[in-house]
Amino acid sequence: MIANTLPLLTWRWLKVNDALIELPEVLEQVTEITAKENDEISTLFDFSKIEDGNDSRHIKIKITAEKNSKVDLYYVSRCTDESAALTDIEADVAEGATVNFIQIESGAKRTVTNYTANLKGRGATTNIDSVYFAGGEDNLDIFYHVNHIGEETVSNILVNGALKDKARKTFKGTIDFKRGSKGSKGSEEEFATLLDEDVRSIAVPVLLCVEDDVEGLHAASAGKIDQDKLFYIMSRGLSQEQAKKMLVETQLFPTIDKLPDKDLVQEIWGNIEKRI
Repeated sequence: MIANTLPLLTWRWLKVNDALIELPEVLEQVTEITAKENDEISTLFDFSKIEDGNDSRHIKIKITAEKNSKVDLYYVSRCTDESAALTDIEADVAEGATVNFIQIESGAKRTVTNYTANLKGRGATTNIDSVYFAGGEDNLDIFYHVNHIGEETVSNILVNGALKDKARKTFKGTIDFKRGSKGSKGSEEEFATLLDEDVRSIAVPVLLCVEDDVEGLHAASAGKIDQDKLFYIMSRGLSQEQAKKMLVETQLFPTIDKLPDKDLVQEIWGNIEKRI
């Protein structure tokens, strides 16, 4: 199956225009979330184990946020026994409404995630706060696509992650200012920590615009752990491994800590800590 196709194709040699994922005989699991006017809804998805003996899954989530409503969507994928996971999320956001998407990704060997937000009404907002950890030969493809349609709409994308062993990650973030989105603002940032020499990190932040009065910001960086910081922490009596864990925790934990279930927060971080 082909997924996560970019709206504006890049150089083919980058091999990021789309993502290929094999899902043998997997039934789609579809969930619809509707927040009526002035409603506030909070939903948590936690994929921690294989269901029905199938090590692959395909999740579809459709969000409708009506006027002045708020939706908090928490998505946790942490089952390392899964071979493939495809997630498609689409949000239609009306006037004055907000959709917050918090994603923690540390699960399947092949993961493809797509979140599309359509900011249709004046002042519609989406905030994406995401972290990932991939090790072994895990392959992770993340695509966030925000369509600014209404006036004075706002989007914020913040992604932090760490890669170990021979893991591969592709991050694609597209902010598209459509005609009529006057006064809108969008920003996307992605930061990757490379824990080993053989990892591969690709980032493709894209800004598209056909409207004049808008503000767009994008940034991406990838690098090894700062050796000066590592040395400083080790000088306080910690081992190199303990120091690495502390630096990765500083990067990932603030997002994980946003989960409403604090026992789940400790469980997720404990699993990631063991893998580091």
